[in-house]
Amino acid sequence: MGLDFKKGLSNTHIVVLVVVVLGFALATTLGAQYLIELDRTQAGNKAPSAKDSYEISKLDAEIRQIRSDTAGSLFALKVIALFVTVGGAVGGYLIGQSNTTRARISFEDRKNVDEVFQSIIQELADESPILRAAAAVKLGSVLKSFPAEWNVSDARREQLMQLTKQVLAASLSIETDKKVLKTLTINLVLYKARPDDALANLQSIDLSAAKAYDAYWARCDFSYADFYAANLARASFRKSRLLRAQFREATASNVIFNEADCTDANFKMADLRGASFVDAILDGTNFEGARVHSVSLAGAKVDKLPTCMVDVSAQGDGSQVVSIEQWLSATTCSHVHS
Repeated sequence: MGLDFKKGLSNTHIVVLVVVVLGFALATTLGAQYLIELDRTQAGNKAPSAKDSYEISKLDAEIRQIRSDTAGSLFALKVIALFVTVGGAVGGYLIGQSNTTRARISFEDRKNVDEVFQSIIQELADESPILRAAAAVKLGSVLKSFPAEWNVSDARREQLMQLTKQVLAASLSIETDKKVLKTLTINLVLYKARPDDALANLQSIDLSAAKAYDAYWARCDFSYADFYAANLARASFRKSRLLRAQFREATASNVIFNEADCTDANFKMADLRGASFVDAILDGTNFEGARVHSVSLAGAKVDKLPTCMVDVSAQGDGSQVVSIEQWLSATTCSHVHS
């Protein structure tokens, strides 16, 4: 059981040290008492004079009084009091020092982690596309498997995970290089709340104005996500969960929504021309003002769609607007209850 004072004492170390101190105090007390008794015995072996006998009688009386104070239950109580006093003082000091040391180490660990994280963020803002792409990969690795050497609390770990997703999402609206954009879309969706989860967790992520065309975001949970005015052309959301996701004014032409759960999703004024909703769940989905020319709804489960008008013109210029009921009747669906 080695002691590493730089990392603070564990509870086991503290208990052992207190026991050692108390044992030393007890041994000192009993040893002192033994030496006193030994001196008295040696003194009693000499032949006393009459005067000495009188003095010895007085000493015997005093010694009997002292013995009453240093023997039996009274002595035991004094020893217990000594243990409590010494043990409390030593234990309290060691625990205080250990907690202080741990708090200092925790602060230093957090500071080091924050410095590393900030350095990656700075690389993501570098002028070199290669460094920006490398930074995106580093952040993706954090999402996929949080570094074991980052010694932080669970709460701080979750904060860093959420911050990493937000940084990658924000970068999609700022970045211009196509290769870096593709790298960002790949690494954004590597986080799973639990390793055995089927879907990557991106709930409530803000992807407004993101340039995520050609993104492969299959099997992701984008519930409550915001895709306002995002460019999602030719992206894939196959088998993803899009519960109440906001696609208002998004460019989503030729997007794959096959087998996706679009319950209560909002596609108001979105460009959905050529999009595919094959076998998707469209329960309460809003298509108000959406451009829906050549949209495929084969096998889609449509239910309770809000009453609205949609643009079915090939150019998406509003030259041919029909009710959603007319559009659905002209499109192949299953279980339509609009």
